[in-house]
Amino acid sequence: LAAAACGAPGASTSGGGGGGSSAQGTKELKILQWSHFIPAYDKWFDAFVEDWGKKNGIAASVDHISVDDLPARLAAEVSAQGGHDLVEMAGQVLTYVYEKQLVDMGDIVDYAVSKLGPVEPIAKSVSQVNGRWRAWSDFYIATMPQIRADLFQQYGFDPAKVKTWADYLKVGTEGKKNGHAAGLAISHCNDANHNWRAVMWAFGASEVKEDGKTLNVDTKQMREFLSFAQEFYTNANTEQVFAWDNASDNRWLASGTGVFIHDAISSMRSVQGTNPDLYKKFALQPGVAGPNSSQPVMGPDINAYTIWSFAKNQVNAKKFLRYYIDNYMEAFKQSQVYNMPTHANPWKNPIFSDPKYGGKYADPTYKSMQTYRGANVHVFGYPGPPNYAANQTLANYVIPDMVATAVKQPGNSGVQAAIDFAKGKLSQYYKP
Repeated sequence: LAAAACGAPGASTSGGGGGGSSAQGTKELKILQWSHFIPAYDKWFDAFVEDWGKKNGIAASVDHISVDDLPARLAAEVSAQGGHDLVEMAGQVLTYVYEKQLVDMGDIVDYAVSKLGPVEPIAKSVSQVNGRWRAWSDFYIATMPQIRADLFQQYGFDPAKVKTWADYLKVGTEGKKNGHAAGLAISHCNDANHNWRAVMWAFGASEVKEDGKTLNVDTKQMREFLSFAQEFYTNANTEQVFAWDNASDNRWLASGTGVFIHDAISSMRSVQGTNPDLYKKFALQPGVAGPNSSQPVMGPDINAYTIWSFAKNQVNAKKFLRYYIDNYMEAFKQSQVYNMPTHANPWKNPIFSDPKYGGKYADPTYKSMQTYRGANVHVFGYPGPPNYAANQTLANYVIPDMVATAVKQPGNSGVQAAIDFAKGKLSQYYKP
């Protein structure tokens, strides 16, 4: 684990909810969160925490950990009934799993609403468990097509008219023929989980029905989705994807080889800093629609702050969160417009494309992110809740494994094998 960085904050911040001494009588705060995919954000955040701690006479520290390693660390802390105080869940938001280990966060949600407006539906879905707020979601992460616009045009495709997964299959097919395959992971990584869910939902398929209990795997829509996955892998995708991790598609795009990927903007941001000439050839596309809808269907990742019920410094944790909320838009700017707001008010302005509202990293390249909200943005478990069974499905990579089963066998036999596999696995988690 990396200790908090030292130094002055990257920008001035208001005191807001951070003043005063701890009513709990403790002088510590231990924060655990993921290693942000915009490294500069972690540097800013760690200094932000340190500065708050100095102002309040609190020894505040931050430990960062890989998003893939977070679930095991959370399990260890629950088992030990000790560790950190304030924990930001990411990738696998385990609020349903650890419902009884988390304090009520209703007061923090109320404070955030008073400052930032109503909670976005996607944030509520993971933060409110059985009628009680067990988390405050600070941001979600748009996963969108990042394309080589020059290659699209070279192959005869107008990027503005590429809107469906069928369209992207056509582009990827041309790309692969010319040595520039697409890159969507089919592996045990977070990217594979969110990418293939987005495609699945776009086809009208889902693992479960709205009740969050009844399996929905053996359907016409699921078969269409799996047949598409077979064709996409064979004709458009690079064969390397079975061994990919969360950074592999970033490297694929940065190499200049990939015609497109489907991920968060950190992929483009990394190239912006290392290869500005290649970056100029990129474009960020809106969410992608399926065969039966003109509307895009999107499957982001989401992050949420929680406080353990066994934490020693609960008062300090909530005090810090109020301070963070007071400086919410500064955090957004420091994320280089990566952190998608979980409250309504920031969305009233063009925060992704206009530096006046989004800071120096906002520019028209990211304009399409403004559309990444609303009824077509879903989290794992959709159309049901992100309950324990949905989390187990996510944690065990059932959807990527189902896709892998389908693409490794040709035609209907592969589709049937994938459905049989998914039914067998999912029935272990979902109980009618």
